[in-house]
Amino acid sequence: MKSPFYKRLLAISNRLCTDYIETIRSKRSDFTRLRKVSLHDLFLQMVANKGKSQKNELYDYYSEVKASMDVSATAFYNARMKFNPEALLTIMQDLTKEEYENPVDLVTLNGYYVMAVDGSDFLLPNTEKIREKYGYCTNQKEHQGQAMSSISTIFDCINKLFLDVSINPYKYSEHSSALNHLATVDRLLPEDAKYLCIFDRGYAGIRIIDQIMERHQKFLIRLTANSFKREQEQLSLESPDQWIDIKYDRARTNWHRKDFQFCEKLLNTTYHLRFVRVYFEDQKGNEEYSTFITNLPEDEFDTNAIAELYYVRWDIETSYRSLKSQLRVEEFSGNRDVLIRQDIYAGAIVYNAVSMSITENKKHQPAPHERYKYDMQINRNYAIGVL
Repeated sequence: MKSPFYKRLLAISNRLCTDYIETIRSKRSDFTRLRKVSLHDLFLQMVANKGKSQKNELYDYYSEVKASMDVSATAFYNARMKFNPEALLTIMQDLTKEEYENPVDLVTLNGYYVMAVDGSDFLLPNTEKIREKYGYCTNQKEHQGQAMSSISTIFDCINKLFLDVSINPYKYSEHSSALNHLATVDRLLPEDAKYLCIFDRGYAGIRIIDQIMERHQKFLIRLTANSFKREQEQLSLESPDQWIDIKYDRARTNWHRKDFQFCEKLLNTTYHLRFVRVYFEDQKGNEEYSTFITNLPEDEFDTNAIAELYYVRWDIETSYRSLKSQLRVEEFSGNRDVLIRQDIYAGAIVYNAVSMSITENKKHQPAPHERYKYDMQINRNYAIGVL
């Protein structure tokens, strides 16, 4: 039987010097001798971080592991500066890959893992170096001049797992992050795994659609009024759900003119896709609608199910809220870029560990039932504390 997620996480902390040492080293000379601060302690302290001051974090950690704190906070954080943050992302993805290779605890919907891609802005330490690296906010009165980063993730909305996390400059391209996430998911999921990926309006574009279809996977994207406007005009109150051919001429490929190869592909490809318009009443009783584009068939998701499916992506929004408010990731261990990235990746590891700890102690139905989302929410605060 597969051991619990948190035990596998702890087991990795004992294999850092063997399995992950080349990824961890920022320089080949790092961690070549045994010192007072071990890789084991560095790793576990990062995932145990509670957003307190450096000295209090170290005091709590060494108290919890019942060891004497014979190292100064400065020495400890100097050692952390040598720990490559990307190693934490590798560890997170290795653990996640194991879950999908042996998915006894994972839930699918109509045979699909339901993914979502989205981003969120994180407040960073407002130092000159961080502002130069990541940028800063100029258009919000509350945070004007504040150093910020745009974090992007791909997230399993039902199983509550981060599969990839990218830490980017403020206002970084959402589309570029999304394409990178899709490539990562290909690497993490087994070849026979099926997933559908949900996107908000900011991601509506043919390149993302093309990449997902190349992978023989499914997608659902909410459209703006101007996205695929020519095709949206064919929808009506009488025919709100139609399969429509999307064709490109030279004028329509102008947006992609810098990528000659992709332009040629667009000119020689017809995309047969489903456009779905869902009508609803707003709070004032006025009729409104949302329009979606997808390649999901009607026998798996009818018109009403498309609208319900889209709102499953809301869980990626709540995951960011959890990172910020419950795990207090924005209360960084220090002002250095290395520590900032370590804290964000470590927060994602802990989030996944909490999700799997909850999941492993639940009895699942083949698809999420009415109480599933509620149960996950009421247990998460408690589970974070226990973990």
